[in-house]
Amino acid sequence: MTKYETEMLFIDSESKQDLESAIEKIAELGDGWINVEPVVAEDHQNEVPGFFAWFSARGPKVPVGTFVPGNSQSLASVGVAHGSGRGASDQLQKMGIKPPEVWVSRQDHAKHGLVWEINPRQVVASEVVSLLLQSTVGLSTVPTTGGWAATVHQPV
Repeated sequence: MTKYETEMLFIDSESKQDLESAIEKIAELGDGWINVEPVVAEDHQNEVPGFFAWFSARGPKVPVGTFVPGNSQSLASVGVAHGSGRGASDQLQKMGIKPPEVWVSRQDHAKHGLVWEINPRQVVASEVVSLLLQSTVGLSTVPTTGGWAATVHQPV
């Protein structure tokens, strides 16, 4: 069983390169994952508690973006769990946020979020960062305060 090291990053407009470097590293390894979410005020972080969340028709109020690198056996993926409801792809399009042409849309679901798949050889870290940062803020149903928290999980 693979063990993973976890690193926390705070991302703002000055430190996007740190997130790009982390994406490049796990893409090269072909293992691990990265979660990114916008920073919001503490009073907006509360989610529906446990049991009741199962009956909600929507995802989280504070979107969580995820990058999973592909390898020789699987495609890379970029996903965004959100609570903004149906047609999130259309919402992003209206905001001028769209994935690169080579990304393939696999899911646009009100509760389970958006998922795109990418050939691992076509992953461009700056494109992944751009989509994750813009879409997590764009689909947030609560006000964001600036910046993002990123959790990088890479094999040890």
